[in-house]
Amino acid sequence: MPNWTASASQRISSRSDSRREIVEVLEEWYDLGRVQAVSEIFGGYDNHSYRLVVKRQGFSQNYFLRRYKQGIAEHEIQFEHALLDHCAARGFTLAARVIANRQGTTYAKPPNSNRVFAVYEFLEGEDKYSWNNPALNDEEFVSASKMLATFHSAAIGFEPGNFTRVEPPVRDLLPTFSSRFKNFAQTGRNGKFQRFFLAHLDNILASIENTRITKADASHMPQCPIHCDFHPGNLKYLNNRVVGVFDFDWSKIDLRLFDLCMAVDYFCCSWEEGNDGDLRLDKVSLFLNVYQERLQQTGVMKPLNTVEIRNLPDMLSAANLCILNWIVSIFYLDDDLADHEYLAYLKHSVRLMYFIAKHRHKLSQIVADLLT
Repeated sequence: MPNWTASASQRISSRSDSRREIVEVLEEWYDLGRVQAVSEIFGGYDNHSYRLVVKRQGFSQNYFLRRYKQGIAEHEIQFEHALLDHCAARGFTLAARVIANRQGTTYAKPPNSNRVFAVYEFLEGEDKYSWNNPALNDEEFVSASKMLATFHSAAIGFEPGNFTRVEPPVRDLLPTFSSRFKNFAQTGRNGKFQRFFLAHLDNILASIENTRITKADASHMPQCPIHCDFHPGNLKYLNNRVVGVFDFDWSKIDLRLFDLCMAVDYFCCSWEEGNDGDLRLDKVSLFLNVYQERLQQTGVMKPLNTVEIRNLPDMLSAANLCILNWIVSIFYLDDDLADHEYLAYLKHSVRLMYFIAKHRHKLSQIVADLLT
């Protein structure tokens, strides 16, 4: 996120420095041509993204460049890139392929920089939505669900080797939230975000305690590489269809039900003032049924089984708690973030937490219909 406290001259200088660095990376590390234009793509919170127009032998080509967040481990980047290559080899053409540089690696780490860069094909299509604006029309909505099922099927069989992700699977991740949230509660920060967080902390901690996927049940749930950030803002659209998916930098191997439930929380939860935080149950039913039907049609990955369906309400809660953890962590680890913006995110996630708890019976009925 931009630092709005910086002066205009500082921001201009920062943009100039970034452009110079990006041009140097592209032209010195890659054999793609000369950079004609650089434009930042806003919307991400962790990494910085840019659209590059590159000219070579009289022809112009668009590329996507990512400048990864500071501190990311190289084996995490290697995991992401190996997964994209695996999916492409299995015929999944809706994710941008990463481009190798002159050294034959899929990312650049300039010696005079503390950042890591990667260049990708540029996905055509329109950026229409964001993670907090799931205003898809019905055709786009159905296409998004099909896309997730298609990706899961393409990801089957991926062997990461020594490439790993730092974030643990959801079953190991959930129990760590309680102590983390308690520590954040004692930071002494003042403001509306802090007051709202403290007012609901006991219920948040209770939700963490009550949300459990047992080891026995998890053993009957398929695992595969998951996107782990599958929301409307990470898709591209054309003629009411999803034509691209990007931002695989949170991907990892985990329960596919977790990925599906996080997508449901993103796509099916209202952000409108009158019912913010409410799951639109008709949309939940549609998203899940389309996902099931797509898997039945392709026959590559089996549809949701009885154990997954029984645990789906709890996994909806677990996925929302992971999103809540991201919101809270980002806010408390950066003193410059706007209180009002992150308060809106916090309220949304807490309201969703309450909605899931209150409507467990209805959610169970919806998912039970998936077996009929």
